[in-house]
Amino acid sequence: MQKFRPFLLLILSMFLVSACMTTDDIFGRKTFETTSLTQLLTSGKSPKLSPGIKNLSVKSQSALVQAVIESPTAARSIAAVIAVGAQVPVVESRKSSKINVTGSTGLSADPWPLSGNGVLPAATATITARQLLSDNGQTDRSILLSKLATEKAFLDVEVAVDQTLKALIEANDLKLSSEKTIEIIDYYLDLYNAREELVLSAVKAGVLSKSDELELRSLRNDTLSDRTTAVLAVNKADSFLKNTLKLHYKNAKKDLADLQDNNKSPNFSLDDSPTKKLLDLRSSQLNLEIEIQHSLNKPTTNWQTSLSSPQSRGSNTTLYGGVTIGFPVEDGGEAAAQIEALTQELKVTKLDLEVLSDETVLAEKNWSEFLKYYLLQKTLLKERIDISEQSLEELELRLKAGRTDVSRLAREILSKAQAEIALEQLEARYLSEKINAEASTGQICRLFSLCDTIKNSLPTY
Repeated sequence: MQKFRPFLLLILSMFLVSACMTTDDIFGRKTFETTSLTQLLTSGKSPKLSPGIKNLSVKSQSALVQAVIESPTAARSIAAVIAVGAQVPVVESRKSSKINVTGSTGLSADPWPLSGNGVLPAATATITARQLLSDNGQTDRSILLSKLATEKAFLDVEVAVDQTLKALIEANDLKLSSEKTIEIIDYYLDLYNAREELVLSAVKAGVLSKSDELELRSLRNDTLSDRTTAVLAVNKADSFLKNTLKLHYKNAKKDLADLQDNNKSPNFSLDDSPTKKLLDLRSSQLNLEIEIQHSLNKPTTNWQTSLSSPQSRGSNTTLYGGVTIGFPVEDGGEAAAQIEALTQELKVTKLDLEVLSDETVLAEKNWSEFLKYYLLQKTLLKERIDISEQSLEELELRLKAGRTDVSRLAREILSKAQAEIALEQLEARYLSEKINAEASTGQICRLFSLCDTIKNSLPTY
């Protein structure tokens, strides 16, 4: 089109036409600058529109954060951001001028045989330029709607990253807790096994009944069952960590270990919650869509110019410039029905915000109640372990003095093992409850001071 513009200027100078109009002539108010046909056809190329997605490949210094961002769920969400962001310039292009060139060539003949005219070669070309003048803000709202969709996609990335981080931390906590459980069981089983021969000897000598022996074996088997369950938990958790962390497994494990020393309590503020932001964003989108539906029944105007060459010699070139106005008359109630449907969705979104607020309040109360339970239970278990430790020392001395049977000592060994296992499980539950409490706001990263590190590694808009 650029190479034809000098030729078009020559034609336009011959016609000395300056076709221009503003919406002052139509609606009595100015909404755009005066535009002539010459300006429209000779204006520079439209600026190249590109998605505003930046910072797509920033590598995090944290191996854990990098692994989370590279996980399939997070990677898919980041790809969705790029795809949604690419739609913004598509919508923005509606405001740009459009220029089309059409042409045809062939033969022309007079339909009246008596006219004496023969078949003559003919060619025609038409150049049409169009520019949107006013659509009552429909395009502007659509552009804003597409940008809100991109913002939503960014928030979806935050949610996906946070959920992946939560899963990794929970798996690591389970693995560490189960490994400690195995260590406890192995230690006390060694103590028990060292005295098992004494138990069997006591049964043979008739000092210890067979039922006492069976009871001890049952207690030992229960402890072995706990060990088997712990081994399974370690294997499953480790497989998940290796599958998710992949090449970052070794370094990310160090980062996960550092998180264990974090003593921060859950924060129940919704100010920076991505879940709340998504709901607020949904409300904004619905309100925009309602505004667009309201504007559909209002007139729209387009500035259109065209230049047509003659079909044959002797014919005149046709030049047209003017404003095309569209007046919607009747849409069959479609816009009204859409507005009603969108209004109902808006009500649902507002209810979702109320539900989120209620769930957060409930999560805070549940955390407070659990904390009371945890502190009391921890005190009781520690006392139980101390008592069991004292009992073991006393029973060892009494056994050497021949004042007690070995079965009481064996029971106390297994009892102390169960008490320490219970304490370890309580600590594991504490971590799990803390994470779930923070998850009510959708910001696990805040609990471990990782939010800024994650945001600095994500795409920016």
